[in-house]
Order: sequence, then C-alpha cells, then structure tokens
Amino acid sequence: MPMHDPLARHLRRLLLIAAIAITAACAPTPEEPERHPAVDTAEEALAEGDYDTAVEAFLEAAEAEEPPLQHEYLLRASAALVDAGDLARAEQLAGDIPVDEETPESLVDFRTAVLARIALERGDYERALEQVSDRLPSDTRRAADLIEVRADAEYRLGRLLDSAETRASLEALLPEGPRLDRNRSQLRQSLAEVPMQRLREIMPPPPDTFGGWVELTFLIRNHRLDPAEMEDAVALWRERYPDHPAVGEIADEIMARYREEVLRPEKIALLLPLSGSLGESGRAVRDGFLAARLSAADDGTEVTIHDIGEDGDDPWAAYMSAVQAGADLVVGPLTRPAVSVFADTGSLPVPMLALNSAPDDTSLPGNLFRFGLLPEHEARQAARHALASGQRHAVVLVPGNDWGERVAKAFHEQYEAGGGVVLARERYREDQSDFSLPIRRMLGLDRSSQREQRLRGTIGRSVEFEPRRRQDVDVVFVGAFPRQARLIRPQLRFHHALDLPVMATSHAWDGRDDVAADRDMAGVVFFDMPWMLGEGDRLAPRRSELATIWDGELERNAPLYALGADAYRLIPYLATMRTNEGERLEGATGLLRIDDAGAVQREVLPARFHRGRVERLEPDQDRQQLPGLDSAADDTEAVER
Repeated sequence: MPMHDPLARHLRRLLLIAAIAITAACAPTPEEPERHPAVDTAEEALAEGDYDTAVEAFLEAAEAEEPPLQHEYLLRASAALVDAGDLARAEQLAGDIPVDEETPESLVDFRTAVLARIALERGDYERALEQVSDRLPSDTRRAADLIEVRADAEYRLGRLLDSAETRASLEALLPEGPRLDRNRSQLRQSLAEVPMQRLREIMPPPPDTFGGWVELTFLIRNHRLDPAEMEDAVALWRERYPDHPAVGEIADEIMARYREEVLRPEKIALLLPLSGSLGESGRAVRDGFLAARLSAADDGTEVTIHDIGEDGDDPWAAYMSAVQAGADLVVGPLTRPAVSVFADTGSLPVPMLALNSAPDDTSLPGNLFRFGLLPEHEARQAARHALASGQRHAVVLVPGNDWGERVAKAFHEQYEAGGGVVLARERYREDQSDFSLPIRRMLGLDRSSQREQRLRGTIGRSVEFEPRRRQDVDVVFVGAFPRQARLIRPQLRFHHALDLPVMATSHAWDGRDDVAADRDMAGVVFFDMPWMLGEGDRLAPRRSELATIWDGELERNAPLYALGADAYRLIPYLATMRTNEGERLEGATGLLRIDDAGAVQREVLPARFHRGRVERLEPDQDRQQLPGLDSAADDTEAVER
C-alpha cells in the first residue's frame, strides 16, 4: 500500500533527526577538564532556582580559567541569566565571546544554543529556529542543547508534530533526570494539541519510537471516557512497543489521571433564557446541547432545563433551586451580567459551567468554569498568527465601545507579549460610513499632510504632493462586523494601505458566501470556529444532519448550536483539562483548553476572503498571506460572537 504523503514526510524528517541523535550519541565524549570549585556551588544554586548565586559562581570560575574553559563557564553564566529573565545581560555575555576557526565546535554549538534561547524568550521564534538549524546536524556534546531549542521553537510556531518528532529524537541524548522528564512531558503536550484525525494519518508502524508516542496519545484520548477500553487498548500497545520509554510508569500514570479526573454528573441542570428577546439564542444553545447528548452513548445522566427569562431575573435563585432539586452540575447562564452574579460568591455548592465570561477584576469560585464565544480568543489568535508570519509592527482599528476595547486589549496584550509593537490604536463610530479620519490618523497620513502644509508655507507656493503613509507598519488589525468591515477594507486601500495585510475576527463575516457584498474584502484574513468553516461534520452532532431539522434557524444561530454542543462535550473533561495544561479537546467551536482559572480558551481556524468567497487556510498556507485584511456590542452581551 502506498504511504500517505503526510506520513512519508514525517518519516523522512524523523529519520534525519534520528541520524543527528545517533551521530551525537556515538561520538566520543571528550574528557571533562578539572572543575573549578565554584562550579559545584553554581550547580547547587541552579538546582534550587537561585540564579543570582549561580551566575556569580560561574563568573568566578571563568575568571580563574583560560579559554576555552573560561568561555564555557561564561556561557553557563549566560544560560543561567536566561533562566533568570535577564536577557540583555545574557546576550551581552554570550555575544562578547569570540568565535574563530580555532574555537572548539562544542563551544560554538553551546554559544549558538544560548543565543537562540534568548531569541526564543523574546518571541522571535523563527530566528531561534534558524540559528540552531545552521549548526545541525552536530556530533558535539552540545547537540542536545541545539535540538532542545529547535523543539521549543517549533512548538511556539505551532508546528506541533515537528516539535514532537524532534523531542522523540532527543530522548537518546538526555540522561535520566528532570531534563528528560521535561522533554517527555513537552512531547506529550505537543501531541495532545494535535487534532485526532491528524494523529490517525501520521501514525507509523511499530517499532518506531515516535510512532509509539503518537499511538499511545491517540489511544488514550480516544478511549479516555471508558477506562476498561483504554486499559485494553494500552495493553495491546505495550505488546507492540515492549521497549518504548513510556511502556511502564508513564502509561500507567496517564491512565490513572484520566480514571480519577473524569467527571460523571448524574443530574445536569441547564439554565438558559428560553423566552423574551434572548429566547432564540437560549433555545439554540439548548438544542445544540441536547443534540450532542443524543449523539453520545447513553450514560444515564439526567438533564433538566430551566427557563431563567430575559436575563435571569434572579440567576442565583435559579441555581439554588436546581441544586436543591439534586443537580450535581449546572450549565449556564448565558449572559455576562448573569454570570457576574456568581463571580464574587466565594464558593459554589456544585460546579457550574457558565456560558460566558466574568469581569476581569472579580474573584472567582474555584468550581466556576467559564466557556463562551469570546471575541478575545480570536483577537489573541490574530496576534499570534501575525507574529508567526513575521509581522512585528501592527496598527489597530476598532469601534469606540466596550466590545472594541476588549478586542483591542486582547490583541495588544498578546501581540506585545510575543515581542510585537502596536504602533497606533484608533477608534471609529460604528454608526458612520466614512472612516477616513481614524484611518488617516492610524496610518500617519495626517502628519504627512501637515508636512506638506509647512513646506507650502515656507516656499510660498503650491507643490505637487501625494500623502505618504507611515512605512513601519507590517499588519492592520481590524475589529468590525460585516457592514463596517466591508466599508473599512476599501477605505484602507484608498488611503495607501493596499500592500498591508489585514486581519480581523470572525465578526467581519456573516457566515455565508456573498460574492457581491464581499468582493472588496479580498485578502482579509480572519479566524473562525471549525463549525463555520466546513468542519461541521467531523464531530457528532453533524451540522449537515441538524440542517435538515432546523434549516433556517441553524443558519441564523449556527455558532450558538456549536456552543451548546461543545458545552456538553466539555463536561467529562472539566477537571482533567484544568489541572493538565497540555490537555486539549476538539470541538465544533475550536480546539479547547482550560486554564488554571477555569476559563475555556479556544483556538480557531484561519480563513480569508478570496474573490468574494471564504476559503479555509491550510497550515502551510496561513504563513504566506496575500496583502489584505468585531457592530457594537449587544447591550445584553448575550452573544459574544
């Protein structure tokens, strides 16, 4: 049977990396020079996390030695400074070490690895990857340092399978201890974030070690709700991979965690607004939740539904009524104001999966989980996407309301945390159609016109002049709904921003292909849930099946059906996903994870407008975009989309 292209590509890459590891492992190990006593002090301090002491001890050892050992200790001091977060001093120390033809290869590799780690910590992942790739393959004792940076950079760039493969090859170069444990943990985390279908596609046959990691991850994730099936599947896996590093305690530990943390409520209460102006939204969430319930195996869980009215006249009373009736999990309410009622309660008698967010400045009960279609998720993903595409300088245009402020803040924080710079942030009035004033300010065209006026006043006559926008912008991030987005995009083009990539959230698209209305949106990249981008039939309930039942209602409220379905899917995994950072769940609304504060975070898919239609961007496509590109918030904030 011919090998699938993705599998062939990954096997070829794995063979190359494995060759690097084998070469390094078989290379003769040079004799260690006699250690300076301060090195022992430094290593003890490192083990305790005392980086200041470690740095000073390594520097003391360096002063007493001659090159190349002196440079070795200086680099160890630099690496400790990276761990301490002092990147400027670390870079100066490593950068001052001279490299020439006489420099030992091992020292060059070590210096490269340290400088690449500095780039990594600054968010310049591509640069870090380039630096270590220039030194690989390596047969020095520092090969493991280079390969480890490579794995970290690939993970940060979203190349999850590449990172996992790199870490699998690193296994042979690391001794037993914390570093090997971290490598295995990061390998499992990378694979936990890969979609199940992708794992299925690339599983190589035994006895491939990386294939063993992939298959173990797939089996456990596939059977995690049925411990007996999971144990049977892992027992067969052990027979196929008897020498795999995870065959013993690691596999047992992973299975035990799932057995202990799976949540199986006997009675679920669903609190939603099913009447009033929010009734249609509430009913869409309810129907999605129940459709997912019917699509799953019957586990005997009872679901009761409570109409809490327009905005939940008294959501606390509704919650307590459900608890007194025997509910051991509550799902809902739907609006931000209603969720806020539970934010400062200190603790809740039974866990709640709220379907919206709570204010940032509130203290939250430990068993209050929050899951909503928040625009902040997409804004943060737009920032990550821009950075991964090499776009380091952004300008932002959003409506001047609470929704716009939240979107702009999320993009700004994520972008600058990754090393980007937001050069300008402008607001527009959503009830207008002419956005030229904020666009001109954002692009620096006003300053260009002012320069022209000063020149004309100086020379006393008119001059030929064409306004010139600022040239340091790499990308424009726009928060807009369809009406505004369709007006802003051509106005950006008119104001000399034709060559700038433009990014938006899903709110710029109304969910349907409309060639006439979206003709001017060409090149705009946005981020939306799988349910909306042709992935609605990958998980039950399938969107195509629901469309035959609800037809127009599904089209109007598709994201809310997906929200309800994913709320049901999340329930068994609430505890394990919160306590295990690498745990992910594929959903209709995106790839889901839960942070340590109980908030569900969504990773959605990139798409773009092309000739008036929307096309999903494939992973290799979404780093090379064509130049291009959330109405006012609902007063009730019932739907965050």
